[in-house]
Amino acid sequence: MYPYSYRRYFYLILFALLSGLTFISHADSTDVPLSGSDKVISHPITEVIYPPAQSAFDTRDNDFIEILRLALEKTEVTDGPFTLRPTDLRMNPDRFRYEIVQGRGPNVIWASTTKKREDALRSIPIPLRKGILGYRLLLIDKANQNVFSSISSKEELQQFTAGQGATWVDADILRQNNFKVIKGSTYEGMFKMLMSGRFDFFPRGINEIYDELEKRSYQYPDMVIQNSILLYYPLPKFFFVNKDNKALADRIERGLNIMIKDGTFDRVFFKYNHKDIELLHSHPWKVFQLENPFLPDNIPFDREDLWYNLLEPND
Repeated sequence: MYPYSYRRYFYLILFALLSGLTFISHADSTDVPLSGSDKVISHPITEVIYPPAQSAFDTRDNDFIEILRLALEKTEVTDGPFTLRPTDLRMNPDRFRYEIVQGRGPNVIWASTTKKREDALRSIPIPLRKGILGYRLLLIDKANQNVFSSISSKEELQQFTAGQGATWVDADILRQNNFKVIKGSTYEGMFKMLMSGRFDFFPRGINEIYDELEKRSYQYPDMVIQNSILLYYPLPKFFFVNKDNKALADRIERGLNIMIKDGTFDRVFFKYNHKDIELLHSHPWKVFQLENPFLPDNIPFDREDLWYNLLEPND
């Protein structure tokens, strides 16, 4: 027989090993009690990976990341824990969409919805910014402010050239509305192209333009917001996942609907957008409405709580 001290150390080591095995067996799952029952359901950890910002100055999508995190948190009780992180590499939006179709890279993205994207991916049809991305102000060179201020119709504006990202559906929308468009391959390059005279105006969402101008005021001191023209076309952005990833789509959609019901969704919306909305409403605009022929049939226009109309008073 082993001396008592050896047996004691043996049992201590055995206990440590068994504890480690137990920890490992539960590291990738969690147990959730069933309502009214002692039984538990074991859930694997949901790993959620999204696209990173396109530059060091790019904070446009911070609200999407917060919305996604909260939607996952709202469903932890029913669906278990999650991890949330960006991909390691930056790619243009088209490449991210290709990667998610192939089941690689990110497993959730956000994008303006189109018929083509709905065919290739599984959407969660809830507009993430309540539709305000479709309200577009124009970045221009301040030397052209008086020229643009004299424009009184969409047809007059069509005599000038717009700039848009090469992978953005906005370029196709503008062309379908008889605008001349020059495309740029990088986000930061668009501002340089504008101020180099490659095109005349750069339409930006009202939730984007004020921040973009402020962050680049030193680099482009003559870049300004045109002071009289507002474009509008319906441009809802949805979360998208791979066609086969129904579980993640269902979880995100349930989380978003919980947020809408308990008011969290609107609180995040106003947290990120109320200043831009106030700035827009502090000035009169000539509104030119455009058609978006690329919209799919699943847009929930009948749910008024999902939209914010900037052209009408909102309580």
